[in-house]
Amino acid sequence: MLTKNFIIQEFVTPEIYKRFGENSIWFVDKRIITIADYLRESLKTPITINNWHIGGQRNESGLRAGNTTTGASWSQHKYGRAVDLHFKGLKPEEVRNYIRKNFAVLSVMGLTTIEKDTPTWVHIDCRNTGIKTLLEVPYK
Repeated sequence: MLTKNFIIQEFVTPEIYKRFGENSIWFVDKRIITIADYLRESLKTPITINNWHIGGQRNESGLRAGNTTTGASWSQHKYGRAVDLHFKGLKPEEVRNYIRKNFAVLSVMGLTTIEKDTPTWVHIDCRNTGIKTLLEVPYK
């Protein structure tokens, strides 16, 4: 187990895990793991990032290979600093509101950015913004 709630496969693609195994951790920012784990504990609900390792369809909700066509060309996913989270029983806007209200705690962990208006998931990342407020970027 990577944390109490997550394994490394949830943060990487099948191809990355096949090549690097448990060493895939080298490419995932520790801050994003800490933030995801905190959200799981504080919201007390299961979170899905990638689920390919249990036969699911999600395989690029964490670290993405540099040559992927998924998402933006300079996406924080390609640097291991972003995840798209699916929360059981919570709507994305409910989670974003929770993040806004608790940003003081989350920012200490490294959270800097969320995407607004994502339809079924919550995008969070820990890009270097140089600002002390939550950056809310548009989806697409």
